[in-house]
Amino acid sequence: MSDKNSLPLFDETPFTRIHFIAVCGVAMASVAAELHRAGFEVTGSDTGFYPPMGTFLEEQGVKTLQGFDPSHLPNDGLIVVGNAVSRGNVELEAALSLCLQLISLSDLVARRHIGRRKSAVVTGTHGKTTTTSMLAHILRSAGRDPGWMIGGIPQDLPVPCRLGKGNEFVIEGDEYDVVYNDKRPKFLLYKPFYAIINGIEFDHADIYQDLDAIELQFRRFVRLIPRNGCLVVNGDDPLAMSISKEAFCKVITFGLGKNCNYRMQSSRESVTNYKLVTEDETSNISVQLPGEHNMKNGVAAIALACEIGVQKEVALRALANFRGVARRLELVVDTDKLKIYDDFAHHPTAINGTLSAIKLKHPNHSLWAILEPRSNTMVRNFHSTEITEALSIADHVIIGKLHRLDSVPIHQRLDRNAIQSNLESAGVGTFSSDIVDDTVDFFIRNRTGKDVIVIMSNGGFDGIREKLKKRLS
Repeated sequence: MSDKNSLPLFDETPFTRIHFIAVCGVAMASVAAELHRAGFEVTGSDTGFYPPMGTFLEEQGVKTLQGFDPSHLPNDGLIVVGNAVSRGNVELEAALSLCLQLISLSDLVARRHIGRRKSAVVTGTHGKTTTTSMLAHILRSAGRDPGWMIGGIPQDLPVPCRLGKGNEFVIEGDEYDVVYNDKRPKFLLYKPFYAIINGIEFDHADIYQDLDAIELQFRRFVRLIPRNGCLVVNGDDPLAMSISKEAFCKVITFGLGKNCNYRMQSSRESVTNYKLVTEDETSNISVQLPGEHNMKNGVAAIALACEIGVQKEVALRALANFRGVARRLELVVDTDKLKIYDDFAHHPTAINGTLSAIKLKHPNHSLWAILEPRSNTMVRNFHSTEITEALSIADHVIIGKLHRLDSVPIHQRLDRNAIQSNLESAGVGTFSSDIVDDTVDFFIRNRTGKDVIVIMSNGGFDGIREKLKKRLS
């Protein structure tokens, strides 16, 4: 192996063998595949290798190891630990006992992929994956050669993670913690030169006590941007705007507000076409993904792309061709009588935006919302009222199994029965079950003949997408 394909870290040992503990997460798998393509000897272990990332790793040629076992660890390699790995994991415990060199995924990306490049970090409670993909797609379409790391599988880019040779590296900046022994948000490691802040709301209830705690981390993040950098911020979000006052760099605003530098004007006739008003002109802007939230994502990406140096007309054309990201309002069944969308929504604001967009796009279909409360925030009763209001947009609601209940006290748990009762009082049909096959059976028995299903989960939902497709084919 040549010197350029070694990875000197810490004591400058040029590692050529790299092992990922819990490799089947989107980010872990994406970086593992990038390192494999670069010529490193890469292995990864996990308890299961399910689609889409299990399939992705196989296609990319990454050697996968079933289960966790100390024998998987290379004695002369670098061990990459994701934030899904906790103390007690047998591979982590063995690596610590053997004094092997460990690194968090976030630190690895900051060192290898970002380095001294101009990092464009996309943050906010919602829209990070889509906006990151949009920005990388626009820069690539403009003839630049950016690197990127995206927390999903983009349809317009060849891979979720690419090193690139250009001066920009586009990355999704999550506020979740780095790793088991570092509870800082990941985005603090990503050395932002450019940044986007979309809306900020309470999330990650297992990490943050309240919204104030999240706000503090965003304020710290903004202070990292150099004076010659740029912050693009959601001008419609009061908290994001307040945080932007901490910036020492240029601040650009986007949104619907009349004072936004990049202002959207909606059209009653279309859910995918708007006007974009800037200081010098008004342009037509189009996205293939429905919903005001996706248009906002697109405007944020265009604003930052223009600040980086892309011509606005080039950015608008690229955005119009953007097809999306897997599991972000992904249309997986499309017939006259049935449409099925798969979406990552796991917060009431995201649920509201997703269902509103689909209701507007398919006004003559009966709308079914099938929700899996899985995230640490969704399984708690913090957002019960907002979840109920968001789900009331649908005609029928099915709520699946609540996860993580062993870590949530009974008095803090989401009350599925109460949500159903409130929805039924509002005229919404409901059903709940812990068993996905029962959910599929219920839909088949009660379908109207012209239906649109929106599956919403930040996990696998026990394969409901494929089970529906199989039963309804």
